[in-house]
Amino acid sequence: MLLKKIVLRNDDQFATAILNWAGEQNIDVETFDGKASLYDVVDSLVILQEDHNVSKEIKDLRDAIEKNHKPTHQIDVNATMSASVASLRFWLENNKPKSVLLVGEDKMVESHRFTEYLEKLAEVL
Repeated sequence: MLLKKIVLRNDDQFATAILNWAGEQNIDVETFDGKASLYDVVDSLVILQEDHNVSKEIKDLRDAIEKNHKPTHQIDVNATMSASVASLRFWLENNKPKSVLLVGEDKMVESHRFTEYLEKLAEVL
């Protein structure tokens, strides 16, 4: 299994969707509780987005993670599906993260492309 543990930081629709998907895949999920530094809990960041739309909060988070010399990766779920899935698989194989902070916008959960992306991703993990 390439994706060993997912860390979620918010209790929102995106986090709930990822939690449910990860449970079906038997991927360990941890919710960040703030007791330790986020940078001690995660060793990488993956941003799921639609059409390159990312909030300032997520951009700032990406910049902070990168300043701590941790790898980041952005996936556009509206891009070519096979390329998007292969891109994340390749990134996971190369970086071998143990704990991935996974973030995205709530509105993306309503997209059929988001659901389709998670289904396709499950096939290659």
